[in-house]
Amino acid sequence: MSLEMKKECVKTGDKLKEASFEQRIDMDIALPDYCADIKKILRCTLVPGIHTVSQSGERASARGTGTVRIIYLTEGDKADVFEKSWDLSSSVQFSELSPEAIVRATAVVDFVNCRAVSQRKISVSASVSTIFTLYGAREEFFVIGDEKNSIQVKKEKLVCEVHHGFFEKTFDLSETVALSSEHPPVGKIVSCNSRIVNESHKLSSGKLLVKGDAVTDILYIPEKAENALHTYSHTMPVSQIIDLKNVPDGALCSLEIKTCQLLCSLKADSSGSNRLIDIALRVSAFVNAYEKKECEVITDCYCTDYETQESFELSGMRCPVRAISEARQTKVEAELSAPVKEVGFASCTEITKNIRYTEDKVQLDCSAVIFMLCTDENGIPCCNEKNIDFDFSYSVVKKCNDPSGSFSLEPVNVSVAVSSDGKAEITLDYNVTGKVYGSFGKKILKSMSVLEDKPRSDGKSALTVYFAEAGEKLWDIARGHNTTVELVRQENGIDAEELGEKMMLLIPCG
Repeated sequence: MSLEMKKECVKTGDKLKEASFEQRIDMDIALPDYCADIKKILRCTLVPGIHTVSQSGERASARGTGTVRIIYLTEGDKADVFEKSWDLSSSVQFSELSPEAIVRATAVVDFVNCRAVSQRKISVSASVSTIFTLYGAREEFFVIGDEKNSIQVKKEKLVCEVHHGFFEKTFDLSETVALSSEHPPVGKIVSCNSRIVNESHKLSSGKLLVKGDAVTDILYIPEKAENALHTYSHTMPVSQIIDLKNVPDGALCSLEIKTCQLLCSLKADSSGSNRLIDIALRVSAFVNAYEKKECEVITDCYCTDYETQESFELSGMRCPVRAISEARQTKVEAELSAPVKEVGFASCTEITKNIRYTEDKVQLDCSAVIFMLCTDENGIPCCNEKNIDFDFSYSVVKKCNDPSGSFSLEPVNVSVAVSSDGKAEITLDYNVTGKVYGSFGKKILKSMSVLEDKPRSDGKSALTVYFAEAGEKLWDIARGHNTTVELVRQENGIDAEELGEKMMLLIPCG
């Protein structure tokens, strides 16, 4: 008996591979004439940014800019800042890099150290790693039945995400902004960062309309103020259309939009004061387009007429269990390394996380680095950096096998208040986005053939009496007697899949 099997293929989007490239930086920096002499270095930071990622053959390359920013005290105990930028360049090799795959790159700082060699010279040693991540589609084929419905199959349903494609668009935003009268002219920029807020998107006719706001926060030293720090925030609208090609309108889209690189530079206005700031952003929008689909897979099968030969494999499909997108807040009281009169500026420079999964819960153990620019009891600028630890968890909708997923924690705002006993009361607001997946956890039918030279002929009578136990399943009973579930149902008037009590059954031959 020839058997034509019906098969189905499901594509799922996934992170396929990851590779990294480490770049060491060693610089001896001589201060220019316009900078005051160094008395003490307060803080040294390195901010890397990737602005271009390209693919050629099996090689992925990234280019960007790194900026070292040094905050220091001058001989008059005034705060001053100096920064220097240089080019970042890295590349890695991926085997079998298909044209449909997308490579993304993120630069992270491994370490940065600096010291004042003299009042006019600084030595900087650092390491930056570029993480390349390859995204693409995985295909899984499985049998869903035969053309003539001549075999008995046990099916189970699973919900999966059918992949329509990964898409990325990088675009630039720039604007020259004028400070309002309430803000004094800028002497030097101490730090700047940007974040995307109020993000929304809508899919129509294969185009994804993305809207949001790019908020840039700038901390600066005024031209004439004595150790005073000022902050300035500016919001630019984000409005982009991303071509998703042939993605249907009913598809779902997960969007990650972030600032890849930020440049802020000063300009003088018509009066000659630094009241103008050029803000230039490079923004990346990364889209995963998919749709949820309910698939029926075969977890067991047999033929009542002939012996069969089957191939079962553990399914590699990941099933979505829970999606998370929410704003959270944590409050911590921390000891400061030295007495502080006032905290002039605070920011969260990094949130690291360790994710632990159980069959019904995901636990996130987090650590945030909080930087504070303060003044001590004598009004002299100083820096404090604290690591705060916090944790939280989410329950999943249902128990799942081999849970996994990805989470992103983005800091939104940090506020610090110094209590009367000298402790810092830190409040951190952040956004959490992520998704938990679980594996199907069972073997599914990949192929099947009927052995026509091995018929099932056992010579049994038309009916067999069988004393069944409570909890037995009709599928197991029918399979064990080489008959069909439907015949057992009809003969005994049973609708349930599982027997609720002991009973005697009449088992017809298949």
